[in-house]
Amino acid sequence: MGYQKEKIRLHIRNRHRNRYNFEELITTCPELAPFVKLNTYNDKTIDFADNKAVIMLNRALLKHYYGITYWNIPKNYLCPPIPGRADYIHYIADLLGKSNNERIPTGNNIKCLDIGIGTNCVYPIIGNKEYGWSFIGSDIDPISINSAKKIIELNPSLHKKIELRLQHNINDIGSVHK
Repeated sequence: MGYQKEKIRLHIRNRHRNRYNFEELITTCPELAPFVKLNTYNDKTIDFADNKAVIMLNRALLKHYYGITYWNIPKNYLCPPIPGRADYIHYIADLLGKSNNERIPTGNNIKCLDIGIGTNCVYPIIGNKEYGWSFIGSDIDPISINSAKKIIELNPSLHKKIELRLQHNINDIGSVHK
């Protein structure tokens, strides 16, 4: 084995601490199979320089771990690494817990603001699935809002849990308008 079995730098609650189980991911998302290859250590992996492979891996991870049946992003938009984004959410949860008698607050009464939600809607997906939080996602880009809207619309589990707001004035980041 050429790699660590556990990614110890990731948060302890991060579902992605172990190496990718490509057999499980392919079972969940068969479209991933053509992108999986053996590396020089004879381990299964994908070509992380291939944007299509990374997008497909994200789809598989979101479907397998978070129950997201539809996820896509427009061409030439950011394709975030899911494990790293999950880490941010878990560390935010820890910070919220510090001011809540060391108990991480859960449920939709916790409303988060994602400034710059982007096309991918990843932080709200993970925050909602891990902790039940609700989100308002804002962005200055109509393409981003429309892409995130489609992700929400095509995943009934996200309905009424993520609101989107287009920020019309690029200089007024503190105010979000419907």
